[in-house]
Amino acid sequence: MYRKLKRVWSHNDMNYIPKFRETFPELNKVSSEEMCDRWISLGIDFYTEKKTPVKTWLRFTLPFAVILMLLMLIGLPIVFLITGSWFYPHTKKDRILNWFRSLRLL
Repeated sequence: MYRKLKRVWSHNDMNYIPKFRETFPELNKVSSEEMCDRWISLGIDFYTEKKTPVKTWLRFTLPFAVILMLLMLIGLPIVFLITGSWFYPHTKKDRILNWFRSLRLL
């Protein structure tokens, strides 16, 4: 999750909190510069989600990924009969899981 985040470096840090002025109406009297100085003194950093586009060649594999996901879902009862668990065992190096994550299916 942290690889998708980008640190915010602007002085309007409070604009990245949804409904900040409505949630804290007593801070309407404080200027943006003064609020920024307060955030810096407290050591609070703000992050936004960095948009990462899916590569074109990877987008072409989406139909195959959906078919594979359906086959895995259909085969799940067979895996349960063999292993006794309702999930596919995976590790950090699982290529199928990484493929689904890169296509944003998971």
